[in-house]
Amino acid sequence: MFTCERCGAGLPPNTDQCGYCGTVSGAARAALGAEAARRAHEQAAMNAQVAILKVKLQGTTEQAASRTLLWALASFVFFCLPIFNVLSFLSYKRAQASAREAGVPVPTRATVGLLCSVFTGLLCVGCWIWMVTSIRADNAKLEARKAELSKQIAAHPEGPALDHPFACALAEQYVLTNGYDGSTNTGQFSDVDCAGAVTVLNGRAEMPDFKFRVSSSSNGLKVATICFKLGARWFVQDARATGCELKR
Repeated sequence: MFTCERCGAGLPPNTDQCGYCGTVSGAARAALGAEAARRAHEQAAMNAQVAILKVKLQGTTEQAASRTLLWALASFVFFCLPIFNVLSFLSYKRAQASAREAGVPVPTRATVGLLCSVFTGLLCVGCWIWMVTSIRADNAKLEARKAELSKQIAAHPEGPALDHPFACALAEQYVLTNGYDGSTNTGQFSDVDCAGAVTVLNGRAEMPDFKFRVSSSSNGLKVATICFKLGARWFVQDARATGCELKR
């Protein structure tokens, strides 16, 4: 039979605490101390793992924030390619999620990158809208001009006579319909200058110095020689940079 260390009362076997004075036995205290030490060790290990995870999440957050800003800066250079805006947005969401898990605020550069990406995205949309609107306007202007030229050509009497206004209308209609020298975006053709004299010989004719612009660049000015042929009525056979080689 066991006795209490404090009051000397008899204790039944396998009893850790005295039923009279409440004193805990030395063995029980040792066991409780060991259990407390074990729990403290487990808590320390858990805290260490949490600290490591937090460091990793902070690293992920910083990396994602840097990519957000990087893709946003790339979107300024290639603002008509929305892929960079999408990549920037996805990187921001990744930075936001990892920052929330780490319990830290989203880095400033991630927010700046997102704002830049949104700006260039809106700029991209505006650019595409402007391009589509401009192309439609050019095409509408082109079709109106071709319709006007068709009326002028249809109103001209049939016969072997090829006067200058009629030749100019035929030449402009041909160029606007078929393009010239690899330039097929005829909606941008402008500043037509039909100053060349018409030479007629044996059912064929040529008109040099037919000028027009295919673009606004410095090399956008084209000078062509228009070659005509007489069938049921006059029509343009070709537009070239050299003469038409009329046969006598």
